[in-house]
Amino acid sequence: MVFVQTKLQKPCFKDRVFIKFQEQGIELHYNTKNCLIEIPQENQPETYQFFQLLQRGGLSITQLAQACPTLKEEISELIAGFEQRGMLTETPTSKRSDWMSGYQFYQDLTQFLQRFNRNLPPSLYTQKMQEGTISRNQLIGYVLESYHVTHLCPSLLAPALTKSESLETRKLLREFFASELHHDRLIENSLKSVGITATQLEQMQPLPMTFAVCTSLAVFAQQHPLSFKAALLLFEIHDQPFHQLFKQLCEALELPASFVDPILLHAKINDDGDHEHITETLLSEIAFVSPEEQLLVKKNMVILIESMMKRTEEILDYYGNSNNPLPRCFSWLNLVELGVD
Repeated sequence: MVFVQTKLQKPCFKDRVFIKFQEQGIELHYNTKNCLIEIPQENQPETYQFFQLLQRGGLSITQLAQACPTLKEEISELIAGFEQRGMLTETPTSKRSDWMSGYQFYQDLTQFLQRFNRNLPPSLYTQKMQEGTISRNQLIGYVLESYHVTHLCPSLLAPALTKSESLETRKLLREFFASELHHDRLIENSLKSVGITATQLEQMQPLPMTFAVCTSLAVFAQQHPLSFKAALLLFEIHDQPFHQLFKQLCEALELPASFVDPILLHAKINDDGDHEHITETLLSEIAFVSPEEQLLVKKNMVILIESMMKRTEEILDYYGNSNNPLPRCFSWLNLVELGVD
C-alpha cells in the first residue's frame, strides 16, 4: 500500500458532507454528487467507526490509525482521496481562534461589509435622486433592470436546492424559494403602467452588469453555497429612505401611482417576510467556517458589491441617453440587422 501525503493534520468531513450507514456499505452525499462504498460485512464495524470519527473530527491521522488498526495502511490514502474531492477540512482546535461558527461568521461578515461600504463613494443613483437631476427614463430603467433579477430569481436559487444540506437548511431554502415566486408579476404590472408590454418583456435584454450580477448568484448557488447564502444579505435589505425618495421623484415626474405602488409593495413583502434575516438564519445552521472559506466569501461579496455599483452606473448611462431604446429589446430580426448570426 502506497501512503499518500495530505496537508490536513486533523481531518474532518465538511458540514455539507452527509453519510448514510447501510447494510451493504456507506453512502456519501456531497453537493450534487453521491456514491456508495461497498464494505465486506466483517470490516463494517471498524469502517463505520472510522467514518464516525471523521464526522466528529479532532483526531490526527495517527490517532485515527490507532483507533482503527485494521485500516491503518489505508487511512492516509482514503483521506487524501476525500481531500482531493473537497470533502474534508481541518478540525478547529482551541489554539486556533480564526475558526468561527456559522453565526459568528455572520456577525463578522456584516461588520466587514459595514466597514467596506463606509469606504465606498455614495451611490451615484441616490445622489442624483437627492439632487432631483434623475430623469423619468432613468427611474423606469431602474425598475426594468430590477425586473431581470426578480424574474430570474427562482432559476438562480434552484441549484442551491440540489445540494446536500441539513433538513432545516433545505426547509429554509424551500420556504425562501416559495416566497420569491411570482414577485416579478408585481414589477411587470409596474412596467405595464408606463406602456411596456408583455411581448417587450419577453424580448428584453439586461444590461451587461445586471447580467453579471445574476450570473454571480447562479454560480454561487451551483458551486459555492456558502457565498450564495451570504449574497442573499445584499439583496434582501429593505432600504426605506431609498424607496421613499423613489416615490417622491416618481410623483414629481408624473409617473402614475400604478408604476410606483407595486415597487413599494414588493419591498414591503420582503420586509414583512423577514427576508433581511435569511442570511443570518442560514449561516446559523453551519457548525463552523474555516479561515479559507471566510476569506473566499468576503472576496466574493466585495466583487458582487462592485458589480452592483457598476450596474447602477450603467443604468444611469444607458437610460439617461434618449437615443437608446426603452426597453432594451432585441428580437431575432434586430440581431440579423446588426449582423449577428
